[in-house]
Amino acid sequence: NLTSANYQVMLVAYSLNGCSDTAYSNFTFGEELIFYVPNTYTPDDDMYNQVFKPVFTSGFDPYNYNLMIFNRWGELIFESNDVNIGWDGSYGSDGEISLVQDGTYTWKINYKRKINDEHAYAVGHVNVIR
Repeated sequence: NLTSANYQVMLVAYSLNGCSDTAYSNFTFGEELIFYVPNTYTPDDDMYNQVFKPVFTSGFDPYNYNLMIFNRWGELIFESNDVNIGWDGSYGSDGEISLVQDGTYTWKINYKRKINDEHAYAVGHVNVIR
């Protein structure tokens, strides 16, 4: 993982007469935000591609993460605040768990960038194919 770092850069300039001057500047390079969100997954019990889970590799605060999945009517059908827990294609509560139908679902991810503590979000669609 990349981490943020501070660097001091020095510039020395010389005139044609041999005079010199020096200037300094400080730069901070932050951890780059890198993530990938798949557009399709297949929760069909074949041991491959069973869970829809965005992959964040750097640049975000894992304690400020929220994934929401919505059906075509805009109803929230899944939510996770843990980047390691993805959606398995089910919905429901109180012991009434069902599997969603094949189709396209909307996702929204809320997260916080490490570089500047900015709260941001991303939205998109995922296809469920069984």
